[in-house]
Amino acid sequence: MKKTDENFDIDFVITWVDGNDPLWLKEYRKYKGIEDEEFVFRYRDWDFLRYWFRGVEENAPWVRKIHFVTWGHIPSWLDTSNPKINIVKHEDFIPSDYLPTFKSTSIELFFHNIEGLAEHFVYFNDDSFCINPVGKDYYFNKDGKPMDMLSFEPICAYTYPLWGYMKLNVSTVLARHFNKIECIKNNKRKYFSLKYPLKYRLYNFVELFYPSFTSFIIPHNPSPLLKSVYEKVWAKEREVLEYSCENRFRTKDDSSQFLFRHWNLLEGNFIPVNPFKYFKYCVIGRDDKKITEYILGNNVKNICINDGSVEDVIDFEKSRKMIADAFEKKFPDKCSFEKENI
Repeated sequence: MKKTDENFDIDFVITWVDGNDPLWLKEYRKYKGIEDEEFVFRYRDWDFLRYWFRGVEENAPWVRKIHFVTWGHIPSWLDTSNPKINIVKHEDFIPSDYLPTFKSTSIELFFHNIEGLAEHFVYFNDDSFCINPVGKDYYFNKDGKPMDMLSFEPICAYTYPLWGYMKLNVSTVLARHFNKIECIKNNKRKYFSLKYPLKYRLYNFVELFYPSFTSFIIPHNPSPLLKSVYEKVWAKEREVLEYSCENRFRTKDDSSQFLFRHWNLLEGNFIPVNPFKYFKYCVIGRDDKKITEYILGNNVKNICINDGSVEDVIDFEKSRKMIADAFEKKFPDKCSFEKENI
């Protein structure tokens, strides 16, 4: 990658689904064939999206462009005339052979096709928020290298099994292109950086005794990514990536954007940081009090407010109101991404 300076552009990419859109619902049910319980859970709307935009405008005003990725629906309150917004429909950047798709893992694989996307971009799920000021150097250093952490972890059995398959699939692809022990030897300081939490340095030490790739720690924080890495991996692993997109719903054959993120890490093209220092991952229903404390506090920069698992039984309206009230206190004023009359 060519060297750059602190004046390079950084874009944000956010994916969003309106689970209440009747046209989208009709299409979902047509291809799914059943109305399963997971559907209701996975796509329920917490109505927090406007606070994502308020947080970005207040805390990351330097962002060049926000690429708002959507099936086609757009929030009624969103001012699409804002010059910083690029509305991107799935059909605009995903080949028609793979549409419609109902899994984020496929959508993530084609970000490099988004017209006008900057080389440096940060990928946000719609449950990750920027709640306190961040500079460009929070995501990339002055030479354009992602600020990130590389830590191995054992192959684990997850209660949500498709997650485990996906992580193993990513490691399998990486193993074809990288020698694990050589990568560690060539970048010792980055694998054992004192900036990492101790347990992750220990994970990497233990992994020295296992020459084969296991899996990687995935913090769930917004991902600093490079378009050129996307293009490189697609050139080398097109068959695998296309195969991953053939199914419209999640399967055990999926890859994800973590392939591009970890490819870049294994190349050593990153600056070690502790991603957990200013980032928190929380689960609605379990961590509601913590979520409100983080939102209203000044120490956390990014927070992921995850909707938990399909087995969790929570008081939806109680949790939604508690978190929404905290967001409203944090960001009480409309931003330029919102229409004035709504």
